[in-house]
Amino acid sequence: MKRRFEQLVDQHGGRLFQLARLMLGRDDEAEDVAQETLVKLWKNVDKLREGEELPWLMTCTRNACLDVLRGRTRTRSLLQLVASQKRALGEADHAGPAEEIHSNERVRALRSAIQEMPEPGRSLLILRDIQELDVATVARALGLSANQVKVYTFRARRQLRFRLEEESNAQVA
Repeated sequence: MKRRFEQLVDQHGGRLFQLARLMLGRDDEAEDVAQETLVKLWKNVDKLREGEELPWLMTCTRNACLDVLRGRTRTRSLLQLVASQKRALGEADHAGPAEEIHSNERVRALRSAIQEMPEPGRSLLILRDIQELDVATVARALGLSANQVKVYTFRARRQLRFRLEEESNAQVA
């Protein structure tokens, strides 16, 4: 049991933290959620079937993030939001000042638009497009059919594109 747990932590621990950080935007909250998920894994590792671990872990992490988001009463500063998104999306730190400002604006707009998305769109964008999980894994993690994942992801991408274009047009006007 201990060996399987350690193997699963090594294999998926980083992905859990990344999902939590993308959904929550704060490293400290993401660490708490990831640890909470790992405690649940420790308690349930012997009950999980081979091949079902990742969907189960993603579901636990997502649900814990949604609990945090529902209970959140404080607002984050724009600086924290940009910094966390920049790390999450892997933006380069070696850009020039003008590129850095433009990059920060794009990251802020993307992060804001994703966080404003209703569920399951937000989770689908994070799991499919940022974490690059396959349709079957996402379907199991969210309790959807593969076809629903494809359709809802298409709709979420379209909605995200619309929101980003709308914000871009508002800035130009």
